[in-house]
Amino acid sequence: MINSIWIVIAFAIWVFLGYRIYGRFIEHKLKINDKNVTPAVKMRDDIDFSPSKKPFLIGHHFASIAGAGPIIGPILAISYFGWLPAVLWISIGSVFIGAMHDYVTLITSTRNKAKGISSIAKKYLNSKAGWAFGAMILITLILITTVFSASAAESIIAKPDLVIPLIAVTVLASILGILVQKTKMNYYVASLIGVAIIFFFAWMGHVYPISLNISDPILLKNIWVTIILGYAGIASVLPVWFLLRPRDYLSAIQMFLTLALGVAAVLIVRPIINAPAYIPNSTFPIWPMLFITVACGAISGFHGLVSSGTTSKQLSKESHGRAVGYGGMLLEGTLAIFVTIVSIAGLRWGVGEGSFQVALEKGWIVLFSSGFGNIVGQLNIPLLTVGLASLLGAFMVNQFILTSVDTSTRIGRYVLSETMSTKLKNRFLTTLIFLIPAWLLAVTNSYDTLWRLFGSSNQLIAAISLLVVASFLISTKKDVRFILVPAFFVLITTLVALLYLTLRSGGYLASGNYALAIISLLMFLFGLFVTKEALPRIFKTQIIFNP
Repeated sequence: MINSIWIVIAFAIWVFLGYRIYGRFIEHKLKINDKNVTPAVKMRDDIDFSPSKKPFLIGHHFASIAGAGPIIGPILAISYFGWLPAVLWISIGSVFIGAMHDYVTLITSTRNKAKGISSIAKKYLNSKAGWAFGAMILITLILITTVFSASAAESIIAKPDLVIPLIAVTVLASILGILVQKTKMNYYVASLIGVAIIFFFAWMGHVYPISLNISDPILLKNIWVTIILGYAGIASVLPVWFLLRPRDYLSAIQMFLTLALGVAAVLIVRPIINAPAYIPNSTFPIWPMLFITVACGAISGFHGLVSSGTTSKQLSKESHGRAVGYGGMLLEGTLAIFVTIVSIAGLRWGVGEGSFQVALEKGWIVLFSSGFGNIVGQLNIPLLTVGLASLLGAFMVNQFILTSVDTSTRIGRYVLSETMSTKLKNRFLTTLIFLIPAWLLAVTNSYDTLWRLFGSSNQLIAAISLLVVASFLISTKKDVRFILVPAFFVLITTLVALLYLTLRSGGYLASGNYALAIISLLMFLFGLFVTKEALPRIFKTQIIFNP
């Protein structure tokens, strides 16, 4: 039997060395220079372009990228392959691929007037590739917004304790934004007060849960979806300093403290792993399926959309990029490892109530919050019962989801105005155009089938983003081998996964799911098309071979 404490210690050392050594290596390759004035400063409008203090931007970036992905992915990977493949892929992927991807995408966008990655593809590949990439990104963002809003609605219905703290953090964020931006209040003091109040309201929510008195479950869910998407729409058009950035910052602190509490509990309680390290004869082969099952936490295309969307428009200095982009992704990798430990040591493997399998049937939010509560509840801290600890876990998950919803909405507005139509500049109109299909998919549950392709589309976006970044950096005479090797690995893995899911026995074609089969094959062809456009531009120079 293995004690989970050793995974925590080994991963902590691993990411520390990764940040210090490989992060600095990338920083050197990018030739980071604070003499380069960033778009946040040069193009400042205090709506979208607004220079941010480094802690605030780290909070925004981490809270935005850490959606449901780093929780769902490891849980599914454990159920398919066992915990060891998940731990190894998260560890290697986060340091050498995912964090690098986020960092280089952020700097590339910053050096291209904070444009989105699809706009940069238009310039450094061609307009057809950029337009097609933009369309794929837009569809993926609509799916993310749809699924995350529906997931948030379901978690609020399942845990009405969440209503009060979620409202509290939104109101407090606006107050914090005004205090820091307009009155120049010390943000350390404001942050401490804000977080203390949030945890107070989390306790209030536990004591006074709020649920809508509606008996129809479908109507109830649709009402909450509408409220959540309405909030996302408002957050996406307000000045970034007023709500989005301070809310993400407060959410990140609260999430970090909750995560730290969980890690401390693992170190003190030292729960034993009772799940299998490896499951032979799995339903799926490890390659390529592990690498698209665990996306966020190892490598995620959505992160590049955040890096080149909201984050690059707030980066006040290039030197902040390593902490924000590279460091933010390592924090998400840490979250993914923690989710893995909660799943394999906070719950028992087997059958019956309290087992991993039964919890998974109830949903991934229930599984995570139950495992978290079981471990933290053993600390015997006064008032911190297993039930309250489970609520804190669910609150953290819900915060992850909601911060991704409002950021996705804002990025969707950017993609519509930058890539899809240069005539759509009104931020209110573009937000409405983006949210209407997301709302329709959510209230009709039409996203269920298409969401099965998210893992593949997400990794395909990551691979193509790396190829676009490589094309840009080559134009500035930089060595890009450290980008190309991971890019081709992710690209080939994703393309094989698309074919496997479509053509295997029991796949999309065999099961008669022709819509998924067609979309999957179209994505495969799209990946080949963009690769065909990118490779000549990448290999026409010897710089990748002779730096």
